[in-house]
Amino acid sequence: MTIILNGRETSAKVVEEVTSMIEELKGVTPGLALVLTGDDKFSERYVKLKKRKAEEVGIYAEFHHMEAPSQEELVNLIHDLNDNPKIHGIMVQLPLAEGLDELETVNAILPEKDVDGLSPNTLGKIVMGEETYLPAGVEAIMELLKRYDLDPEGKHWVVVGSSNFLSKPLVSYLGNLDVQVTFCKESDPAYKELIKEADVISTEIFEKQVIKSDMLKDGVIVIDNGNAYEGKKVFGDVDTDDVMGKAEAITPVPGGTGPMLISMLLRNTVRATKASQ
Repeated sequence: MTIILNGRETSAKVVEEVTSMIEELKGVTPGLALVLTGDDKFSERYVKLKKRKAEEVGIYAEFHHMEAPSQEELVNLIHDLNDNPKIHGIMVQLPLAEGLDELETVNAILPEKDVDGLSPNTLGKIVMGEETYLPAGVEAIMELLKRYDLDPEGKHWVVVGSSNFLSKPLVSYLGNLDVQVTFCKESDPAYKELIKEADVISTEIFEKQVIKSDMLKDGVIVIDNGNAYEGKKVFGDVDTDDVMGKAEAITPVPGGTGPMLISMLLRNTVRATKASQ
């Protein structure tokens, strides 16, 4: 029977734990700054949701919306937040508005405040196997496996995707575990052959249910990070109904890794607060 890795239920448990962690800080209020550029309404709603969830657990949250900033203005804001003792974590929503430099922007975040795990410094630590704040997507995957007692080690992982905030750092993180890792871009059709031998697949293809059960081996663990929208309905990369019974476990879309992202961000913010004391 296929295990459904329920991100909504797991996220709720993490949020309860985060609330308890804040109570243990003995009067220190964690602070999180959320930075959004551009005028994308979906991104704006998502960042406001992060702010609301942060405030619900007792985190002080600032929302900085810069619709058309210059690169200098954006970096100056980050420097100000770096210097602000009330702020323990900084998250810059990606993608940035057109014309802004992602590398320069995330590189401006102090490592100790990079709670979304986006900076080159953080990626370097991941590669070296040092302790750091993992990108929320990577931490969401590992947290779900842990909560459902699924051991990530000793397996052949195939990671399909090329994002700087998930697939690349995931491959780097896995490089320090006892696993075999195969990395393939979503644009490379070779992934359809590569995933046939995988014990674990992580996908970022963003095509509706392109992966079927006949493309996978029995007992595979499926981490579906894709999303393809048809109207208001969202679909993953994997045809979940078709894979049920063949996979050992699967993250559904919606309701899998997605709900975990905010709770991972909140937990990292509290950890950063504790580290600053």
